[in-house]
Amino acid sequence: MIVSSFFPGRIRLRNDVFKDDDIFSALYSAVGSHSAVKKVERNERTGSVLVEYISENLPMEKLLALKDEFFALGKLAESYSKKISQLFLKKFMKSKKN
Repeated sequence: MIVSSFFPGRIRLRNDVFKDDDIFSALYSAVGSHSAVKKVERNERTGSVLVEYISENLPMEKLLALKDEFFALGKLAESYSKKISQLFLKKFMKSKKN
């Protein structure tokens, strides 16, 4: 998983895993439900996801606290295939609860 751009208020992630409708729906549900998130949009063709958020409501310290979970999801995304999408979803939903 690649963080192709990041600055307070905006994060863009890229990976083929985001082309999967079920995985994007899970991500959208988890991330989009946060009160600081203004918008979550996907470019299905490129496999990128843009998350725009209110940086004052989601400080950098909170994002950095999630880095291990993001790293684990990124490693899983590197080996993504449609065959293992359920495994990816299970891991994603587990990290959502933490």
